[in-house]
Amino acid sequence: MKYARIIIAAVVALVLALTAGLVGGWAPFVVSVGMAVTIGVGWPAAAGIQARRRHNVLIASAGALACLLVQLVPSQRLVWLPAVIGVSFMAVCVAELVRGEGAKYRLESTLASVTGVLAAVAASGWIAFSTVAHEQGLSGWLTVAGVGAPLTVILVVAGARVISAAPENLARRGMITLGVTPVALLGMVAVFTGQVLAAVVA
Repeated sequence: MKYARIIIAAVVALVLALTAGLVGGWAPFVVSVGMAVTIGVGWPAAAGIQARRRHNVLIASAGALACLLVQLVPSQRLVWLPAVIGVSFMAVCVAELVRGEGAKYRLESTLASVTGVLAAVAASGWIAFSTVAHEQGLSGWLTVAGVGAPLTVILVVAGARVISAAPENLARRGMITLGVTPVALLGMVAVFTGQVLAAVVA
């Protein structure tokens, strides 16, 4: 049952991301923010981060801000993401510093939270992918075959590793997050794949 929930979450997230990318408009933004918030809520629990609430807010906020910037400034696409990631990294370090000396697992929590930030921010790539698909005039079936198929293969490989590493007693929100996280990370790959596909069919 644990594995089934992770797999279902991953499949649903990928289908929604591709569909939203084809629809365009604000649909990719809604889906991307949904993935970022899901990661923000569930990643600290899945990764065993201490002081989870502050990291919930940091991860979700970083992802939502990245999505908003990509949506509102489509001409610059992913230009602002390094700045968002950099500020978020500093915020994560501060969040662990305020726990005080002697707090347990500060380094582990910092590294895990940084990974969550990267995944949440990467979800904004699906918005940029939608922009590329519409600017280049990629048709629906071509996008699904040329972008969806390779991403599915990557997701299967990454998903197998995620499933094998999932704890037995993981909460439901953690399972869903483990399914959504690889799809969010694939947002950047989707942008690159879309650009390559557009160059090939041009």
